[in-house]
Amino acid sequence: MTDTVSVIMPAYNAERYIDAALRSLVRERDVLLDIIVVDDGSTDGTADTAGRVSAAPHEIRVFREPHRGVAAARNRALAAMRPASGYITFLDSDDHNAPGRIRRQVERLKAIGGRGFVIGRGAFFEKVDEDTSEIVPGSRTVTVLGTMLPAALFDRATFEATGSFAEDLPAAEDVDFYLRLLEQHVPYEVETETAFLYRRHDSNMTNDVALIRRSIADALRRSLGRRRRHGGAMTLGALFASRSSAEEAFRNG
Repeated sequence: MTDTVSVIMPAYNAERYIDAALRSLVRERDVLLDIIVVDDGSTDGTADTAGRVSAAPHEIRVFREPHRGVAAARNRALAAMRPASGYITFLDSDDHNAPGRIRRQVERLKAIGGRGFVIGRGAFFEKVDEDTSEIVPGSRTVTVLGTMLPAALFDRATFEATGSFAEDLPAAEDVDFYLRLLEQHVPYEVETETAFLYRRHDSNMTNDVALIRRSIADALRRSLGRRRRHGGAMTLGALFASRSSAEEAFRNG
């Protein structure tokens, strides 16, 4: 395997934002990206828009699948990874990759031995320059550390040992995944820099607060059951609290 990074992007009716999301990735320099877009049964021009983005020297591959949800879309992308990819990261189709963060996180993961993951912060934003991925001065912004997949870069071997995403969870499949990582005591490093920019809009899945809370509670119950069977303890309270606080700040601000 090489330093190639597979970037997984599930997309559902994302025609409005996916062009900017992909362009935020292809601006990365000094790292080779294999960008895997899975169109999760969109009824708009998501796949066509993704296919028009110029990616050189990176690669963008687009797969069209029946609508099965974000966890299934991510799993489909994992199955399509190139053998040469040594690292995995994520970006949702309505968000922005922070300039230079993938190269930075690759170097930091190497510095701690090349195993596990590096996780940064997510910046919830109101307005962004779509051509530079820089938050517009004066835009309302909340920056947090939390269990968000686009904030992290994973060593492939560590990721594969943890397993795929739980497709039976309607949401919080990312929380479930991080819980499994930490139950296995996977090494990680937290960085202070912003890793990605989270776009707040009317169609965010996180707007369904009741669904998110039920799914997180389900993920926590699953984790507790595994730990009761196999032993072990861990603390994730700060991560969950900070993510929740950011959502509340934007809803109530």
